[in-house]
Amino acid sequence: MVLIQSAGLIESQPIPNELCMESGNIIPFIAPVPLNNNSTNAEHQKVVLLAQEKRLLFGDLNEEMDKWSGASEFCTAIDSIVEIESETDFFKNKKVLEVGFSTALPTIYALEHGASSATLVYPSDEAYQTYIKPTIEQNKNVSDNINIVIGDVDNLEEKISEKFDIILAPELVLTNSKYFDKIHALLDSALADNGIIILSGRTHYHNSSGNMSLMLEMIKSKGRFVVIDRTPECQRHDTAPRKIVQLMRIF
Repeated sequence: MVLIQSAGLIESQPIPNELCMESGNIIPFIAPVPLNNNSTNAEHQKVVLLAQEKRLLFGDLNEEMDKWSGASEFCTAIDSIVEIESETDFFKNKKVLEVGFSTALPTIYALEHGASSATLVYPSDEAYQTYIKPTIEQNKNVSDNINIVIGDVDNLEEKISEKFDIILAPELVLTNSKYFDKIHALLDSALADNGIIILSGRTHYHNSSGNMSLMLEMIKSKGRFVVIDRTPECQRHDTAPRKIVQLMRIF
């Protein structure tokens, strides 16, 4: 059973990309699809995003493209927290876990902004070797502080015994909703007492019973976390918006 998303292997050469954020931060990475977001034509970008949203609702949007776009939007959101909202110590001296649709982009961002160490969870060694390892190698300034764990929600509690100050979970809700209890238990187990979870996902997926709306309903019913919406303003009015939320423990 695979609950944690991995990058799909596509029969083409891995493509070099650059994630260019509003603050000026840039992260080079490798992906199976072209995702460079450094276009200066903002109106053209809006048209492209609107077309993607409509295709998502009708089920013909390339799933791989949307997951990688989600990873980019996730990094844009944490960049907004650190740079735009001036929470400059957000990652300082923190132990970070990346789980979900793992690309290493959030991990690299966290380490470049003061995190002490990061653990990256990935379910597929083949996809890791194709995309994640080359991305880490392109960011050598932080590569020594990344620990890789090959695993899934079913066995992660056995493989990860430590607690994390920040858990970064892009697209973790993009799975069958029947696994949400396991995901909630994993997050609860892995988070330090005063820790923070940043979770992202769309309010609707054409090809998945799981989505952010259902996850937030379950989180509320469990009563373990308080939810704060950290979705950037530019993403709030999409057709099927990708919400980004912060979870903290309720004491």
